[in-house]
Amino acid sequence: MIKTIFFDIGGVLIDIHPERTYQYLSDAADVDINIIKQLFPWDAHCQYERGIINNEEWFLAFRDALPQPCCLKRLDFWKAWRLLLGQEKRTVKILEQLKRQYSIWLLSNTNPKHIQDEIFNKYRFSKIANGFVYSFDVGYRKPDLKIYNLAMKKAGSSCPEECLFIDDLLENVKAAKSLGMRGIHFHSYGNLEVELVVAGLLP
Repeated sequence: MIKTIFFDIGGVLIDIHPERTYQYLSDAADVDINIIKQLFPWDAHCQYERGIINNEEWFLAFRDALPQPCCLKRLDFWKAWRLLLGQEKRTVKILEQLKRQYSIWLLSNTNPKHIQDEIFNKYRFSKIANGFVYSFDVGYRKPDLKIYNLAMKKAGSSCPEECLFIDDLLENVKAAKSLGMRGIHFHSYGNLEVELVVAGLLP
């Protein structure tokens, strides 16, 4: 029997707009958008989401990855970073329904800037959930199995079969399932609603 449900954030509970971020960075740094995408420092981004580097170090890593000399300013960089996050999705209505019967947790690969400056202040779901596990807090990112084990422990669940994990990235869902958790690959509001009804978690 499912007792705890873990929700991913980006792409599941809120819309994500990487193109808006890329375009603003391109305009602010006067660098072609395709070069911005090509030179995006993914290794540093992974370190940022694992809490290995801080906000300032992430900005410097990004700026230094662009053609030099680079005129990108901190204020412009962080404005572009905020543009990544869009509107809250209808999925939050499902989260509210499930909260009546189940323990609801957020399990996300994310960074301190988005959490501290945006999600805590702007979105309802952060106030609805019983708790959260963020990659930068625990030092691991999905699909690393360690983050799922930590999430279950933090949520007070000793049995993976009592946990459901919802994510828009299939590799993350597969990792959760490999531990014995149930998983749903999120495609849309309608898809999730049907999956939950079939699973007996929604009427």
